[in-house]
Amino acid sequence: MKSTRFITEGAVLLAIYSVLLLIFRFVPFLSLIMAFLMPLPFIILSIKYTIKESLLICCVALGLTLVITSFSLLPVTLMYSTVGIAIGYLIKNERSKGEILLTSTFLYLIHTVLLYILSKAVFHIDIVKQNIDLLTEAIEKSKELSASLGTKTNDDALNNLIHTIKLIPTLLPSLLLMTSFILAFLTQLVTFPLIRRLGYKIPKFKPFREFRLPVGFMWIFLIVMFVSFFQLTPGSFLNTAVTNMIFVLQILLVIQGYASIYYFSYLKQFSKAIPTTILIVSLFVQALTSIVLLIGIVSIGIFNRRRRN
Repeated sequence: MKSTRFITEGAVLLAIYSVLLLIFRFVPFLSLIMAFLMPLPFIILSIKYTIKESLLICCVALGLTLVITSFSLLPVTLMYSTVGIAIGYLIKNERSKGEILLTSTFLYLIHTVLLYILSKAVFHIDIVKQNIDLLTEAIEKSKELSASLGTKTNDDALNNLIHTIKLIPTLLPSLLLMTSFILAFLTQLVTFPLIRRLGYKIPKFKPFREFRLPVGFMWIFLIVMFVSFFQLTPGSFLNTAVTNMIFVLQILLVIQGYASIYYFSYLKQFSKAIPTTILIVSLFVQALTSIVLLIGIVSIGIFNRRRRN
């Protein structure tokens, strides 16, 4: 009886995944949404059945992918199935939402790195280099077009943009980590309400305003910033490590700054529109982002002092 039920439900969930995969492959404007829905059948399967049974369906899904699409989408199915199985297993074992987020981020990171290595080693396609070349070429063409039309361009801003683009290979580890985190977060955001509607218990995050970094982050940031003042050899391991650490730590401290703004607004009973407006505007105004970063650094010490008291 149990095996019949498993086969029936497995077949239904595989059919749902097949539809999602076909939309992901052939309907470009819906592929972005499908990217976050595709782990859903495997999450449900993993909640209801054992890891062994879930992995069996994963193998069938790989064969199905080869039949209905192409070999190139096998890594996609492998990624979404393993992430979905891991999320379902953690939900079934009543793990925290933070632990689920970190686990799925780690799995997405492994698959993203493997996909990048595979495309570079097997297909000889360097996606990062291609995009850098395209962006640089687009900027150069815009310069030429502006010159031909007789309009003046902001050369300093364009040169800074080109410099930032050329930093992408150095920041690649951080960018891959960020991409994996965003994928994991959006997967939870899209799938968890649907899983809750199906009657499964889903853990909840604490309010964003309660986000806190330990005081050690501030000292790590200051030490890394101090090391960056020395003349580090471009392209060296130390230079790459320091650049990536600064990038990641700055993002974490900015998030801490936003959380502090939301916390202050909550204490003062301001409308949620006020901190949200500050967040949106600061994304486009560099000076405001720097202020939020300073708020993040200062607030770490304040919140940790309050915690001790």
